[in-house]
Parts: sequence; C-alpha cells; structure tokens
Amino acid sequence: MLLVVFMVALRPMEDFDTFWQLQSGKYILESGHFLYRDTFSITPDAFRLEHCWLSDIIFYLHYLSGGYKLLSLLKTVLVTSCAFLLFRVNLRRGGDPFLIAPVLTLCLAASVASWVERPQLWTFLFSILYILLLHRGREPRSKAWLWLIPLMMVWANLHAGCIFGFVLIGLFFIGEIVRLVMKKTTSDKLLVLAGIGLAVFGTAFINPYGSIIPLHVLAHLNLTNISSGQQAIMEWLPPASDQIVLFYVVFVIWGAVLLAKWKDNDPAEVIYFCAFLYMGTSQIRHSVFVPILAGFYLPGSLHYVLRKYLREKSTGDLLRSACRYGTVPVLALFLYLNVTSASWGWGLGQASFPVAATQFLKQNRLPPTVYNFYDWGGYLMWKLYPDYQVFIDGRNTSAGILEASNRIDNSWDGWLEDFNRYKVNTVISRTCYYDSGGPVPLVETLAKDPGWVLVYRDDIAVVYLKKDERYKHVWEKFALPSASVYETMYAEALRLLREDPNRTRINLALGRSALKLGRYAESYKYYSRHLEKNPGDAEARSLVNFLAPKR
Repeated sequence: MLLVVFMVALRPMEDFDTFWQLQSGKYILESGHFLYRDTFSITPDAFRLEHCWLSDIIFYLHYLSGGYKLLSLLKTVLVTSCAFLLFRVNLRRGGDPFLIAPVLTLCLAASVASWVERPQLWTFLFSILYILLLHRGREPRSKAWLWLIPLMMVWANLHAGCIFGFVLIGLFFIGEIVRLVMKKTTSDKLLVLAGIGLAVFGTAFINPYGSIIPLHVLAHLNLTNISSGQQAIMEWLPPASDQIVLFYVVFVIWGAVLLAKWKDNDPAEVIYFCAFLYMGTSQIRHSVFVPILAGFYLPGSLHYVLRKYLREKSTGDLLRSACRYGTVPVLALFLYLNVTSASWGWGLGQASFPVAATQFLKQNRLPPTVYNFYDWGGYLMWKLYPDYQVFIDGRNTSAGILEASNRIDNSWDGWLEDFNRYKVNTVISRTCYYDSGGPVPLVETLAKDPGWVLVYRDDIAVVYLKKDERYKHVWEKFALPSASVYETMYAEALRLLREDPNRTRINLALGRSALKLGRYAESYKYYSRHLEKNPGDAEARSLVNFLAPKR
C-alpha cells in the first residue's frame, strides 16, 4: 500500500503557492530578515503574515540541493509518512492489514487533491502525531503528552495550521471529561492534560509574529471573520456536494461504524467524528484534510465491528478472504485513477506555468509595471524579483489590488483607469480561467485595442506590450498578429478539457477560439456542447444557429 501511495504522490509541481514559499525562503536566508510586508508585489506596504517561514526555508534548501525534483520528492515522503503512521496505528489496534489497506486507501483517496508542495503537509503529519500522542498519553506512567509541547514549537513555525493542535487537544479533553464521568480515567490525569494544553498554547506564541499567527487563524474558524480577499479564495468557501463525494463516503461509513459499536465507542473518536464532519462541510480546504485523520480511526473501528458481528468462523473466513483478494484491486484502481488522470513524475509541471514567456520578458527587459494573471503571481515573483515586482501574488493582502485585478481580467468598467493608475506597460496572462475553463476577457480586449501589441505567445501564455514610443524597438521587433491570441486560447482550452471535461465554460473557450481561427465546424461542435450545459446563453444560441450546417 505504501508503495502505491508513494507512486500516486509522486507528481510534478503544479501548485502556484509553492513559489511564494521558495521566494520567501530565499529572501529570509539571503537578507537575514523575516517578512512583514508584501515585498515582492507593487503593494509593499501591505502587511504580510509569513506564518510558514520555517517551511519556506526548508523548501528553499531542498531546491538548492536538488531543484524542483527534490521538492517533489519531499512532498511524496511527507505524504507517505502520513500513510505509514496511520497504517501502523491501525495495526497496533489489532486491525487486519488486508482490511486496513483498502479502508485507509479510501481515506487517502479523499485527500489526494491536497497532496501538493505546500506547508499544509506539515499540518497533516503533525495532526496525526498529536492524535497518536494524545491516545498514548492515557497509558499508565506514559509521558507522551509532554511531547506535544516541543512539537508545537516546531509546528507553529512551519504552518499556521498549528492552531488545529489546540482544537485536537481541546476536543480530546472533552472526551476525557466523559471518560472521567464513566470512571475510565482520573481527575489528576485530566489536570495534567489541562496543564499540557495551556503549555502548548503558550508555546505557539514562540514565532517571529508572536500572538498574530494563532489569533489570526483562530478568526478563520468563523467564516464571517474571513477578509474580503480570502473570500475570493475557493478553498476557504463551503464545498459543493459533488466536489467532495469521497469525503461523504468516508464519513457515512465512519458514522455507520460508530452507530454499530455505540456502547463501546471511545468518546474522543465520537467527538472527533462530529468536529471533522463539521469542518469538512464548512470549507473546501478542510474537506480534503479531515479524511486523512479519519484514517486514524476508521480501519480499526471497522475491523472491531466486523469481528463483533461476524462471529461465525465460516463468515469470518469469507470476509478475510474478500479483504485479502480485494486489497490488490482497490490499490490498483487507486493507482490507475490518479496516475492516468494526472501527470506523473517529479520536477516542475511545465504546462502549468509561463516558463518560456517569463524568460522572454526577462531577456528582452520588457518595461514595468507588469500586470500578471492571479495564478502566476507566485511563479513570477520567484523568477523576476528583484528586477520586477508582480501586480498580484495570490496572497490577497490588498483588497484594492484584488478588486482592480478582477476589473482588469474581466474588462469591466474602469479597467483602463486601473492600467493608467498603476502604470501598466506589460501584460502576461493565460487565455482561459483555470477553474471554469472560460475565456479571459482581458486578452480579447487587448487584441482589439490598437494601443497594445501582442509580442509573444505559446500554448500556455500571451504577452502584450503597450504601444508606447519608448518601447517601439521592442514591439516592432516582436509584433504578432492579434488574432494569434486565439491559437493560444485554443491550445490551452484543449489541455484544460483533457484535464477535466467537466469545467463549466471550457467549450465556450474552444468554440470562440475556433470561430476566430476560421474553424467553423469545430466552433459549431463546441458551442453546441456549451449550450447543452448553459441553455440560457443567448449569444451561444445565436452562434449555434448561425454556424449550423445548412441542409
């Protein structure tokens, strides 16, 4: 099982957050200063809480030692370590390895989307360690709870998710109160845990930002306290049911298991179940995290229930045989679905970032201010700073910049005034939105604007230059036909379609780009598909009628 998890986790870097960490780690090591401002963007006065500074340094040192490949390997090792710990825990609880493997695989499969090179992986690992130590601390003369304190000292500087450590201790403490009422523990033991909890809380303040990290993250437990910038981040929002199908599968099974053994339940497990269920349904970022923690309990609890209710030897033998022969197909399916549906390997996912476009911009010294697409701010700050500062870096530290970026990308009223206000002379952008697959209005607006020249395009990015006499030597040398932006849109949309055919507006991008390129049959096909999912789109309906083959 661990080999399969390792292979699934070994994927190229495709998450744009990673480059924030790389540039931050580089800056901290080279300057000897922590980050308190949004140094790499055009809003340097905006406060920046770099809560994961220690992780930044670790990531950057890995990059220096082995490049992007070693970063991919670090992610894979962290994920596999989580799986190893969970497997061992369930074995120690008396679970059957042939039952543990498929059930734990289900829990891990529900979290695959979060297996990226981000500091959250430390929170995954430390959360498992915390639950493990909390349970070990119940044993007579155990000193396991003491380890929670130094672990928090490290965790608080790796990721702001350290706040979850308080939650785990608090919920476990409630469970211990229930066990005290049931006479399964002592008041002295409860007081020790309370003292440990207070010490852990105090330890979390030992970081470059003091109380800001724990108090700032505590505010996010209430969605109404999330800033307007963070409300624009998808992972902070409640998930749609179709986004977290495996999450529901895991928790339905876990809930049924708890009901089946309701007289024998550990209070902590029941409390964690309720808390994790609430977390997973409240924010997308949690819905791909808590299934991993469900893997701490579910395999062992399911084995307990099956052993309790299937006492007949023949039935038990049949079940064991089913688990034994079913494990390999489950692991094979997990491997197949994840390795074939996504790129596999290590290093940088070249198709996810404007690698060549960034090199073109830097080599030809295109003028600032550079307006960049939101997703690419991290990569551009990593490759271009200090020669350039990015317009927006995905941190959403400035509400004004976020609002301006939305106006510009969508060509809403005021976008040109924003360009003038921030003295934008160069634009580097993708042509399709990553989430929906729909066309980015800005690139089409600039294609029609005589004041802008398309100077670079490939299958991933386009670069526009303001038609200013000061840069005439550049745009005269590299000017491309404005319509060629649709070649990029068509290529990008096809790639996004292959990745996920369920993107809601991907066929619109394909239909529009095919139409602009004179591929009318293809345009009709894609517009028709778009209309099937969006029957209220009057423009698409008109174009379908116009492009329909004449009989």
